Amino acid sequence: MNKILKRLKRTFSGTEPTFGATGRGRLRAWYATSSGPNTSIVFSVQEMRNRSRDLTRNFPYLNGAYETVASNIVGPGINVMPRHDDCAICNRLRELWDDWCTECDIEGVNDLTGMLSLAVRERWEAGEAFLRFIPTQEGTIPLKLQLLQADQCKIDENHLNNDGTKTIGGVTIDENGTVKSYTIYKNHPGEALVGENTSETIEIPANEICHYFQQLWIGQRRGIPEIFSSVVKAREMMEYDEAELNKKKIAAMMAAFVTTPSPDGIMNSDPDDEDAGPGEAVAEITTGTITTLAPGEDIKFNPPSESGSSYEPFMLQNLRALAKSLKLTYEEFSNDMSKANFSSIRAGLNITQRQHRQEQERLIQQVVRRVWCEFVKAAILGGALEVDINDYLDNPQHLTRARFQAAGWPYVNPQQEVAANKEKVLCGFASRSQIIAESGYDAAEIDAQIALDAERASKLGLVYTTDPTAGKGITAPENNDEGTKK
Repeated sequence: MNKILKRLKRTFSGTEPTFGATGRGRLRAWYATSSGPNTSIVFSVQEMRNRSRDLTRNFPYLNGAYETVASNIVGPGINVMPRHDDCAICNRLRELWDDWCTECDIEGVNDLTGMLSLAVRERWEAGEAFLRFIPTQEGTIPLKLQLLQADQCKIDENHLNNDGTKTIGGVTIDENGTVKSYTIYKNHPGEALVGENTSETIEIPANEICHYFQQLWIGQRRGIPEIFSSVVKAREMMEYDEAELNKKKIAAMMAAFVTTPSPDGIMNSDPDDEDAGPGEAVAEITTGTITTLAPGEDIKFNPPSESGSSYEPFMLQNLRALAKSLKLTYEEFSNDMSKANFSSIRAGLNITQRQHRQEQERLIQQVVRRVWCEFVKAAILGGALEVDINDYLDNPQHLTRARFQAAGWPYVNPQQEVAANKEKVLCGFASRSQIIAESGYDAAEIDAQIALDAERASKLGLVYTTDPTAGKGITAPENNDEGTKK
């Protein structure tokens, strides 16, 4: 009776839930938290990160997926094209940049492209990566880079500071939300192989750190693993797949069973077998074996255990869900092309490549652009780039202005896609510079290479069907009487 009265009261007082998502009934046990993004992350990201890393070590699909993502986003590298008014300065910056990129890693392991690939992999696996600028006294450009794992920024550092700033998850921000510094462990907190102090931290100013992460919610200060919504599914799927494998393995080892009324059994008994226990019958089946059974004994072979018709569609559906959470197509995630055709591959890649272009822009904004600005400053202060230091200090953007272009992806159907790009240029829907930029190159550099090739071919008297100057009144030099070119 009381329940009926309460229901009538809610109905006529207007307190009945308006949306079905806020109702009760089957949703009675659904308790959703109202905590902010930083509170949710700070209290759960470390465990989530540990589980994500464990899945990467033990679930081959994830390890391969992160390699695919890194190759899609970084590929052969991010091309930097200076945009200074003086072409000589642009050329000098390109030369210095190309040389420095091969030696920028303070550990001496990777070039800049390798460091960016490692940062992308760390961002996907652990949620974020940090890159630190380290001034040096060596080299033409007195600057080195150091990659830091997500674990090295102290996640449990949360407090108000005397100067009015506040530290959330190791990130110190002012009242406007501008990042001022990061609390970084001097050594990785999980490494204790040589007895180093793993609890000592230092404050590093924000202008010395690049924080690479995806901000999913407004005000979020730390990143979370890309597989955050599929950790449970990935774990359960891995255990299910292993259980199916073990079932097949056990079934394959159980060849046959001998049934006998005698508890001791005498089939092929071997009294000299040291491994056989008391009363244990020993039998071995090899090629051409003829076995004599004792009276009353019988052999029953173990039928092979099958996974059933539901195994493949079950795995397929869950692999698709995992691929979606990692911004990959099923074919990229599983490397299974058996059910793909040109249309499905093209449609799937159109979606994932748009997402990866967003990630490329994030990588450029949070890391590459800042690395370029620090590189130009180090080149000027170190004397490698001879410009007026006062002009740089007055307007640094004039020298650091550049265009950043990630490499394009391979064509799915080169003949059709190149023909389509050609039609775009001929119809005026796109420029050559735009088409070339989409493939990750600089149109000016391509034109310079074409001009050099044409000049060299003309000197050698070479004419190709692909020569843009062919049929324009330019002919190969004639031979003189000595058989040499005029």
